[in-house]
Amino acid sequence: MSKTVVIVEDDPALCESLTELLADAPDLKLLWCSESAENCLERLSKEESSPELFVVDLGLPGVRGPELIAELKQRLPLSKCLAHTVFEDRESVFAALRAGADGYLLKGSDGPQFLRHLRSLEEGGAPLTPRVARYLVSEFQSDAENPLTSREQDVLQCLSKGFSYQQCAEQLVVSSHTVHTHVKKIYEKLAVRGRNQAVDKARKRGWI
Repeated sequence: MSKTVVIVEDDPALCESLTELLADAPDLKLLWCSESAENCLERLSKEESSPELFVVDLGLPGVRGPELIAELKQRLPLSKCLAHTVFEDRESVFAALRAGADGYLLKGSDGPQFLRHLRSLEEGGAPLTPRVARYLVSEFQSDAENPLTSREQDVLQCLSKGFSYQQCAEQLVVSSHTVHTHVKKIYEKLAVRGRNQAVDKARKRGWI
């Protein structure tokens, strides 16, 4: 039986190209192509079927790709999501994977590679482009060693208690500017965007 696919892509030409590609794949059946996350979610609420594979552009207008992936995984936890994007920076990769993406493919890949990624997802795999795989290897290798200095850990410990920068400064007897500098370095080292992500990551790894 063919696996059902939904494409969420705001580029009409690319959507048409992928539609034609899937039309020649007997084991994959395209249900529809949405130009936005909002349109996709609206159609999902009206459809009785539960698509098995989603191909999601990360750079969608309005609700972005990672947010859509997170919503899809919540609504349809058994469905698979392939992030399909031009973005290959570390931040985009981890945003998609944290949201629940099951695979990550750069746009511009040839047709056979695209189909291989979809089939790999269907078989329970986690297809990744080489650069993404290297990011993950680097991430796991860094897990073995705490990159934070003792002072950075002190600052993060204060932040975990809900302290403001000024309160952290008073607690540690330093200036608020110094705290701000430490926080910036913490975010860079942990590859996170904000306080909650930094605290969560450090707690999971036993650094605070």
